[in-house]
Amino acid sequence: MSLWSSLLQTYDAVNSSAGITPLNEDVNKTLLPLYHTTLKTQLQVTLDEDGQLVKIERDRVDAEIIAPCTEQSMGRSGTVLPPHPLFDQLQYIDTKYDSAKHEAYLKQLDSWRADNAKLNAIYQYLSQYSVIEDARAQGIEIDPKKDSKIGVRFAVRVRGPYEPAVWGDCEIQDLWIAHEEHHSDSLGTDLLGETLYKPSTNFPKKIVSVNGNAKLISANDNTNFTFRGRFADRDEALSIDTLTSQKIHSTLRWLAAKNGTLTGSQDIVIWAIDDHPTDDVLNPTGNSHDVSEQLDYRTDSEILVDAGTQTYVDYAQQFGKLLRGYGNEKTLQQMQQHSRRIVVAIFDAATSGRLSVTFYRELSKDEYIENVLQWHEDSAWYLTCFDNKNSASAGDEVPRRSKKATDKPKPILYIGAPSFADIINCVYSTDDHSSDSYRRFAKYVKKQLVECMFNNTSLPSSLMQPAFHKVTRPSSYDNISVWQHDLEVACSMWKKHYIDQDKKLPLEERNNITMDLDEKRTDRDYLFGQLFALADNFEYRVLLKQNGGKTPERTTNAIKLMNNFVAKPSTTWLTLRQQLNPYIRSSTNGVFFQNEVDEVMHKFKEGDFESNKPLSPLFLLGYSHKRRQLIQRADAAKQLKEQNTENKGE
Repeated sequence: MSLWSSLLQTYDAVNSSAGITPLNEDVNKTLLPLYHTTLKTQLQVTLDEDGQLVKIERDRVDAEIIAPCTEQSMGRSGTVLPPHPLFDQLQYIDTKYDSAKHEAYLKQLDSWRADNAKLNAIYQYLSQYSVIEDARAQGIEIDPKKDSKIGVRFAVRVRGPYEPAVWGDCEIQDLWIAHEEHHSDSLGTDLLGETLYKPSTNFPKKIVSVNGNAKLISANDNTNFTFRGRFADRDEALSIDTLTSQKIHSTLRWLAAKNGTLTGSQDIVIWAIDDHPTDDVLNPTGNSHDVSEQLDYRTDSEILVDAGTQTYVDYAQQFGKLLRGYGNEKTLQQMQQHSRRIVVAIFDAATSGRLSVTFYRELSKDEYIENVLQWHEDSAWYLTCFDNKNSASAGDEVPRRSKKATDKPKPILYIGAPSFADIINCVYSTDDHSSDSYRRFAKYVKKQLVECMFNNTSLPSSLMQPAFHKVTRPSSYDNISVWQHDLEVACSMWKKHYIDQDKKLPLEERNNITMDLDEKRTDRDYLFGQLFALADNFEYRVLLKQNGGKTPERTTNAIKLMNNFVAKPSTTWLTLRQQLNPYIRSSTNGVFFQNEVDEVMHKFKEGDFESNKPLSPLFLLGYSHKRRQLIQRADAAKQLKEQNTENKGE
């Protein structure tokens, strides 16, 4: 199916909800009725059913409403500004601005008001009175120059149990739709295969919220060879029925608002083609912790509480169960919910007036969730995310700048893949996320990551290498915790890279990269990573003891020399080893440290340790694996000591 067919099928499934705005929901997340748009209003004119003014009110902030529109007014731009048929800007409502615009507005309202009491009251009032004069008479100041574009809505008090708000009157919405529907014979079929009654000549805007003027379809340029290279006129180039166009754009706008992930001018939209297109579709841009919460399935064995505050969740195990078909009845039901076609599309408003489709793919049945879960399984690593209640900024999982102690977000430790935002932050060269260059970069990278996930391709080297070079320069970070998180993300990315490379090899030649230390591995870079972890961990433990168990104020010599170590590992190790000599002589764990170093050194192949060539990113995995093993040993020893103390006390 094409994008257009998918949108039409989705509209047919959800059109019964058109015009219904859930309680406390943004009107922009409402599926608009056909031939309707949204309008920001500040003035409310309340009338009685005879068209006499009751009161005029002005809001401090805009109130957005659903308003009837024509095909021309829905896409109005530039100097051509046809009026909306009911609610509109003050320059159309009041004759004191432009009599031609006001007459066009009244003529259009007169053409469809029929015998509706509310519409007739509005027509009678605007034919005789000025909103500006009446507003001033009630003490509401209006500046004709500054306020010409403020929106006006109407309320009419009629007899009976009817709500006065005209913008929420379904009868008036249906009356306008009936007025606009085709009343002619078929002209054949349009380019989308739908019955053609009335060709659309103007197309809606307000699809992507960040750029309201961008149109997905446009053929109104008669001077710059938009279509004249191949066709005599635009009707030959583009022929879409007006009703079909309304369905497509209304559905896409609704999906972008409900399901879209916005990055700058780019919108990643994901939905299911069935009766519930916005329900239960996993957001692939989140980390494994977020995705698991969407699945809403956890077993007791997968949730371990550490010290009552930190939670380790083995989501990778859960994903593996789902992929292999294991799980309880609830899990299987959730899998069945995803057994449908899922559309993944990326829209980009590259210019102020044009919206393009930069990525589109349909995934059948379970392919969508399998691709998402495969991504999370291949990228699984020991990661940290933070409670977003106090996060520094939306979409930024890690507090990128220092914050007050009272604002510190709660860390959550888990096994899984990082979010797209984490990867972008890890790869981007600076910590400044307010610049236009960052927004452009984030938009481009998100598109790359979506393509990698759903096309089952490897991460591009343009992301991998910057991540490696950035995290091997800890001194460039202002916050060591941010560096540690970026290190976790970089390890996740490179683990996926090595897994993708392994998939191209015969089974017997695969390296089988995992999340845990491989004692049998003898790769030079991997072993140097372990040596580096031993030096870093040993000095950190000494500094921790010297500081009374509190976090040391300075980083270790290993962290300071990390960049040099990656560039010249053999000579830098000798320098680092000399710096550790005082600690080795004074520490009771010096012998243990030396034994660990000797054990790793014994695994080097002949000539590998003496080689001073730069290390590959496999160094990161060796460092992270060994570092985690050492931390786990220390934690286990601490728990054992506490248990022995308790037993003696008993």
